[in-house]
Amino acid sequence: MAFATNWYKKTGIRRQVFVIFAIITGIIMTISLIGIMGINRVAEDVNALYHDRLLPAVEMANLTEKLYENRLLLEEYLYLDDSLMRKEILSKIEKNHKSIDSLASKYAESHLVEEENRFLITYRKEIFKYKQLENEIIKLFTTDAEGAKTLFSTEASEEFKKIIEPIHRITDVQLKIGEELRNESIAEANSIRLALYLAMGIVIVAIIVVGAWLGFVYMMQ
Repeated sequence: MAFATNWYKKTGIRRQVFVIFAIITGIIMTISLIGIMGINRVAEDVNALYHDRLLPAVEMANLTEKLYENRLLLEEYLYLDDSLMRKEILSKIEKNHKSIDSLASKYAESHLVEEENRFLITYRKEIFKYKQLENEIIKLFTTDAEGAKTLFSTEASEEFKKIIEPIHRITDVQLKIGEELRNESIAEANSIRLALYLAMGIVIVAIIVVGAWLGFVYMMQ
C-alpha cells in the first residue's frame, strides 16, 4: 500500500487524475443542471394544466349545468298552476344567472388561447339574446300562457342550442391543449430520465477507464 502511494506521488500523475475527475464532475453537474431545469419545466406544465385547463374545465361544466337547470326551471314555471311555486322558480333562475355570469367571468380571467376567447365572445352574445327571450317568455306568460310555451319550445329552444354550441367548442379546445401539455410533460420526463441515465453511465465508464488507465500506468513503471 505504501509502495502504491509513493508511486502515485512520484509519477506525478496526480494532476492528470485531478483534471480527469474535474472534467467528469463538470459533466455530471451540467447533466444534473439540465435535469433540474427539466423538472422545473414539468412542474410548470403540471401547474398550467391544473390552473389553466382543469379548473376552467370544471367551471365550464358547472356553468353548463346551471344553464340546463335554468332551462328545466323555466319549463316547470310554464306548466305550474301554483303562483307561489312560480315565484320560487323565478328566484332560483335569477340566482343561477348570477352564478353563470360569475363562472363566465372567472373563466375569462384564466389563460385563454385565441380560439377559446373567440368562442367565449360568441357565448356571451348568445346568452344575452337568450336572457332577453327568457324575460319575454316570463312576461308573455301572464297574458298568453300558450304563446309563452310556444316561444319556449321554438325560438328559445333554438337560441339555447346556440348557447351550448360555443361551450362545446371551448371544451374541445381545452381537451386539445390539455393533451398537448400532457405530451410536453411526458417528453420532459423522458429527457430527465435520459439525462440521469447518461450521468450514471458516464460515472461508471469514467471509473472503469480511470481505473484501467492507472493500472496500465502502474504496470508500466
